Amino acid sequence: MNILNMIRPWTAQQRALIIPFPTAQDLAERKSTVTDADGTVVAFFTKDSLYEQESRRMSLSAERLGLKVHTAALPNAGSWVLNASLKPGFLLQERTRLRGPLLYVDVDAVFHRNPWPELQKLDCDIALYYEADGRLLSGTILLNDTPATARLLDLWREGCLANPDTWDQLVLEEIIARDEKSTNPQFRVLKLPVSFCWIFDRVENEDVREVFIEHLQASREAKKRKLWFGRIRKRLKRRRDRIDNIERILSSGS
Repeated sequence: MNILNMIRPWTAQQRALIIPFPTAQDLAERKSTVTDADGTVVAFFTKDSLYEQESRRMSLSAERLGLKVHTAALPNAGSWVLNASLKPGFLLQERTRLRGPLLYVDVDAVFHRNPWPELQKLDCDIALYYEADGRLLSGTILLNDTPATARLLDLWREGCLANPDTWDQLVLEEIIARDEKSTNPQFRVLKLPVSFCWIFDRVENEDVREVFIEHLQASREAKKRKLWFGRIRKRLKRRRDRIDNIERILSSGS
């Protein structure tokens, strides 16, 4: 066994997955345009947490594409699971306050491309990403401006309040699954391709030519544990390497 391969944070397979983060020149060549029909990106973070910096990075990546972004700072609920469960209440508030389609994105993400030209094609109440094993990921969610969307968000909020120790996306997954099995489903749900919820080093990802939204897994920071000699776990090192590359591009304007 090669000792170096045991300690290197990146495997060759993981490096091959990396989709280059677009430079200013890349964006200019694409000539992507933003229209009045495009919706609003919404996100939240907890005050006085590492997610504040995540929010600044996400907003900068969106604004350089001309996307409308609204982020809100919420009080810390006391734990990672409880903070995540703030999501449906925040989204119900935003869905009530704002008109037009909304795109929720976790703040530990960055935009590569304007997603709205593709999202506007989707005739649904809500669209989100499911992994191959059927697990729902709630890091990217399209919320169209329909009464059914508001009803679903209200059910999700109530479910999180009733099950405070359960991860928010598991609550939503169960609500959708139960509705799909009913004789008269209330909600039109579509599945987003992985390019809208791309985790930069996940080898299980499907092959894609382009990425719209890349997720950077801030939970790895929250769960970090040091190894011998001050080393950090490979997953966290890969995240930090990736962020360094993205932030160099964002800060240089190149």
